[in-house]
Amino acid sequence: VPDQSTYTYGSIVQLTATADVGWTFSHWSGDLLGSDNPVTLVIIGNMSVTATFTQDNYTLTVNVLGNGSVSKNPDKATYIYDETVTLTASADVGWSFAGWSGDLSGSDNPATIIMTGNKTVTATFTQNEYTLTVTVSPEGSGSVSLNNTGPYYYGDVVELTAVPSIGWSFSGWSEDLSGNDNPTTIIMDDNKSVTAIFTQDQY
Repeated sequence: VPDQSTYTYGSIVQLTATADVGWTFSHWSGDLLGSDNPVTLVIIGNMSVTATFTQDNYTLTVNVLGNGSVSKNPDKATYIYDETVTLTASADVGWSFAGWSGDLSGSDNPATIIMTGNKTVTATFTQNEYTLTVTVSPEGSGSVSLNNTGPYYYGDVVELTAVPSIGWSFSGWSEDLSGNDNPTTIIMDDNKSVTAIFTQDQY
């Protein structure tokens, strides 16, 4: 200021560096040094001044609640303004991805985030709950007791004991269990169904 094509000797000109979004003014060079902004320049001849701007870098912090992980693409320590990052949540076995929070919302997976500043995102994973359905074969008479009635999570071990009614005997398991061990155990890695088979005693 003033903005003219030529200046007379001794004129004082004020220079103001204005950075675009995602950039920061760094310093002057040429016939003006330093990083003051705005700054004044005294015209003492033909002069040349360069304003240098540096691109801003932003961090993307990803936190995890529950058991799982998140990959970033591209995976970098910092990102520039308007850069798009794809986040992919991967649940551990027995867990499910539930959603994003912080600077990203929803449950799309993968999801994208546009870097317009430092960002923090949390991926939440929830533990899967499984059902154990135990029945007695329709032509049998007895019951099954469990040492654990749930809720059941991945890797839980449940002990089943078949208890025949008077005049009946336990003869075996079917569906997601086999054999005739009694008691026996089942490992919960999915929803399970078990049927206890009882046969009537013969006298």
